[in-house]
Amino acid sequence: MDVSSIADSLNRNEKSLLESVKDSPKYLSYISTATAIDKMTLLNAARKLQDYDLVRLIIEPKVKYILTDTGKGYLGRGLPEYAIIREVSGNIMATYADLKAVLKPDELSAGIGQLRKKGILNESAGRFSVDTSKVESIRAKNDILERVYRGEDVAENDDLTDLIKRGIIERSITQDEKVEISENGRAVIKDPNFRKEMVDKLTPDIIKNWRDVQFRRYSLDARPPLPPIGKKNITKQFISQIKAVLVSMGFEEMQSNYVESSFWNFDVMMFKQDHPDRDIQDTLYLNGVSAKIPSKLLDNVKEVYENGFEDSKEDKSMGYGRVFDRDKSKAVIMRGHTTATTFRYIYNKIAKNKDAPAKYFSVSKVFRNETADISHLPEFYQIEGVVYDDNLTVSNLMGFIEEFYSRIGIDEIRFKPTYNPYTEPSLEIQAYSKNKKEWIEVGNSGVFRPETLRPFGIKKNIIAWGFGLERALAMRLGVSDIRSIYGTYMDIDFLRNVESVNILKRFE
Repeated sequence: MDVSSIADSLNRNEKSLLESVKDSPKYLSYISTATAIDKMTLLNAARKLQDYDLVRLIIEPKVKYILTDTGKGYLGRGLPEYAIIREVSGNIMATYADLKAVLKPDELSAGIGQLRKKGILNESAGRFSVDTSKVESIRAKNDILERVYRGEDVAENDDLTDLIKRGIIERSITQDEKVEISENGRAVIKDPNFRKEMVDKLTPDIIKNWRDVQFRRYSLDARPPLPPIGKKNITKQFISQIKAVLVSMGFEEMQSNYVESSFWNFDVMMFKQDHPDRDIQDTLYLNGVSAKIPSKLLDNVKEVYENGFEDSKEDKSMGYGRVFDRDKSKAVIMRGHTTATTFRYIYNKIAKNKDAPAKYFSVSKVFRNETADISHLPEFYQIEGVVYDDNLTVSNLMGFIEEFYSRIGIDEIRFKPTYNPYTEPSLEIQAYSKNKKEWIEVGNSGVFRPETLRPFGIKKNIIAWGFGLERALAMRLGVSDIRSIYGTYMDIDFLRNVESVNILKRFE
């Protein structure tokens, strides 16, 4: 490195920045305040110094939590559910009128919903009581509200995520830029040319009297770095490989749209019409539109929902025994799962040719009113699969799943019994993450309940599953936080340099 020539080529801002960081790493925002030079000018200077290997520019993401207007409205009196707990605890068995006296209607509805979801609020003969053994989690949420208001640090957990989802707290992601001097930088500072005043802007006076002026050196041999060569995004590569695997297993791809009706997303799958998943806090609704539903199928679903069916003494269902609201079926949403597409294919394909076996798949996006964290995204890809044939059992289901994951290079799979409104039995799929050294959920599966198939006139078993694509990809890449694949947490250099996961290598 030619120290003198580099010292000659630095402008005043670059020298000032190098002087400021010679003793320790410093944040650009602090240096900007001390030197009266705006931060963007200093940032450009830091990049130039980094190109010369005089400093290292360190960019650190910074997460800050702030209260929304809704959150500020809860200060002092607490969250709606916290206010209900205080009222009920002091009133032993409070009535609805008691609660209306302390909360607005929308707050009361939200508070009751939260407490019922947690199993804290009990109702008997029009009076409310609380299970005091479970109220600690509500106090913890209220404590988060107060700590965010005071500007204190809060740990990212399920309670904070829920408050963000409800629009009470907002997450703001900024970044701090820190500059650290290198050994080359220290050497340049010691060079005599570093202290010389160099001219880098011409004036009429300088042009007339140029012989006694020292000009800043410019390198005419410098070449800008070559731009990175573009390539297919790793997620798109993985999707192509997933599709190739499923086609090789005899599946045919389904086509679908992102926008769906509540009927296909919920009703046809026998989600109760007051199921928590339908809540606006979990599902993205589109205003001002109404879906068209096949009238005969809607009648069939309504009948099974309200009254069940009876094919024989052994093959029957009581349904839910409650009124089915047709208007709720017409609500339009961003689909929450691709199983809605599966049921469309059951209606349009399988039900019209019940004697022919069928195997379908899709790899497409779904949308949840979720806050992004290390294992959740508000928008992600779901790998959907469905098989229709004679005498299908849970063993067939497990066999398909194990074969699929084996083909994409994930061999450690286990199954856990779970509950779904639309399958029975139901299995959660877990895979072992060598990076996290723990079992993580990667999908859900099951045998469709007879109640979901009778409206289509189908009496054979249908097995199906939904896998999270990003979680599988993160496991293959050794990534512990799926946000690093997308968005502001993404490391662009990682995506540029990572090789394909090569899940098809064993078949080449």
